[in-house]
Amino acid sequence: MPIGLRGTSGRGAAVGNVPIDSLSIFEKVDLRGNLPDGYEVELYRNGILVDSTRTPVNGQYEFLQVPVDFGLNVFRLVFFGPQGQRREEVRRFSVGDGRLAKGKLVYQLGVAQKDMNLLGVHGPNFFPGQDYGSLRTTGQLAYGLSSAVTVNLSGAWFESDSGKHWIGSAGVRSGLGALAVKADLAAADGRAMAGEVGLGGRLLGTAFTLSHAEYSGQFVDETRAVTNGFLKRATELDANLNIMLGGGAGGTYLPLNGRLRRLEFLDGHTETSASLRGSLRFSGLVASNTLDFTRSTSTGGAAVNQLLGNFDLATLSRARTQARVSLGYAVVPDPDLVSAGLEVDHAFDDRTLVNSSLNYSFRDDDTQIGLSAVRRFDRFTLALDGRYAFKSRMHTASLRLGASFGRNPMTKRFFVAEPGEATSGAIAIRAFQDLNGDGKFDGGDKVLPGTEFFSSNQTGRTDAGGNVRLGNLGSGNRVSVQVDPSSLPDIYLAPLTRGIEIVPRPGRTHEAEFAIVGMSDVEGIVYFRNNGAARGVAGVRLRLIDSRNEEFKSVRTEVDGYYFFEQIPPGNYELVIDPEQAKRLNICLPGAEKIAIPPSANRFSRNLTVESCK
Repeated sequence: MPIGLRGTSGRGAAVGNVPIDSLSIFEKVDLRGNLPDGYEVELYRNGILVDSTRTPVNGQYEFLQVPVDFGLNVFRLVFFGPQGQRREEVRRFSVGDGRLAKGKLVYQLGVAQKDMNLLGVHGPNFFPGQDYGSLRTTGQLAYGLSSAVTVNLSGAWFESDSGKHWIGSAGVRSGLGALAVKADLAAADGRAMAGEVGLGGRLLGTAFTLSHAEYSGQFVDETRAVTNGFLKRATELDANLNIMLGGGAGGTYLPLNGRLRRLEFLDGHTETSASLRGSLRFSGLVASNTLDFTRSTSTGGAAVNQLLGNFDLATLSRARTQARVSLGYAVVPDPDLVSAGLEVDHAFDDRTLVNSSLNYSFRDDDTQIGLSAVRRFDRFTLALDGRYAFKSRMHTASLRLGASFGRNPMTKRFFVAEPGEATSGAIAIRAFQDLNGDGKFDGGDKVLPGTEFFSSNQTGRTDAGGNVRLGNLGSGNRVSVQVDPSSLPDIYLAPLTRGIEIVPRPGRTHEAEFAIVGMSDVEGIVYFRNNGAARGVAGVRLRLIDSRNEEFKSVRTEVDGYYFFEQIPPGNYELVIDPEQAKRLNICLPGAEKIAIPPSANRFSRNLTVESCK
């Protein structure tokens, strides 16, 4: 909701016509996913480090209420494993000002049990959050009154520890010059009220959103405060800019991301937080620094201030050896060093990776060393982990065997693969030569073994049955899977489409029948007939028109009238003379020259005769 309940995960259902990858500048994104033991994940938005965590919440990472910028927002999640593993997930959102075209209506309805998974099972170290398992129903509707004004309505009924509640809101989205403007009013049970105004866009090279909200009564606004406290007012400012360092082609950009938030609660206490993050790339390295400031005040009590920072320096190159140095420090209330760390990863080959680490805690005066290694096999991974702390003498050692187990829906057979299949999507493909042209695999078609398919991070070849499965494709982002034409057994074979686009989902294997067809050639001689005599004519521009009445290809005849069309897919076509040339030279074909190209590769000969138009 724009004001009231925020998005949450949980078992339930949702229906709507709102594009899942389209947002308003005033909306924020919640990113969640599985975080295996020992992993750290960093979140980047358009190349700027936004946040990082290595502490899972019930086995998941959570980046909540992440602001967005105008235009395309590319969120990149970079995962670092305990043995030096590294993988990435990318999610893209298109962000506008929240206005719809005149007359357009979008809606979204949903019901969920908060934070509860589908089967209601959880691990041994599970800690239920606030209102765990409570029922929530929400509905949102937006309508474009005009190209300049869009109205929004939303409502919710939900359960909490304090009982059953409802919230309703209405708002408008418009513009002020190049800036986006919003205003919302909301009411809730117990005569609670809330109002919010917001402004967003780009100003002086800085992308920003600014919002202010006022509350009365015990209004629940999770989009501002995730605690049980009731708000009196809230102000937020998010800003991003790029500073050019140096000039000309050798210059580089310093991206900065800042956030300021002040919350005043109904009981009189306030919470102020501010953060500033920046990163700089130079000489194959990336340096990042984060500053986080918090200030808390209570009625009749002293203010508590804290300013913490973290500095990271890491290698960017694709070399076999990667290094990362980190330093944690405090500025307020007392300047101090908190921690320091060094990690080095080395890949002996494409399947063997070793990670070593050295960490020191200044406050505990304790040094910890670690050594890990992982070996990838075709269907499983074997990993060794070891840690030792000198002061506390705590030590751990573990040997891990990891694998994924599932069923291929295309072959109906079970498989064992590397870990990660359950948290990522996959696609099962059958490649076949479509001999009857129906686009479906049936008894008259021929499977194509050895055909290579690839995505951005996976490659595979079809087996003897023409089947291949590509796993670990990520989750929630569009993935393009394409065929390598050079891997086809015949140069006259080609796919009807170059590839397939899917949106992978965790644990799901998409099925795709991939038709390969024979490409044909058409050749012949164009003769000009005059007074009963015919001779080959050069320079005639022939067009091959497909069944959609669009030009597929065009050629010009050679000196002797010879023409040649190559790599023509199956379909119905017609050979015509270029209309402009035909009109200028006053030449015509005696009749329609239609040609049907079958699914099997062939070469067709078709001589044409042109004559003066009558």
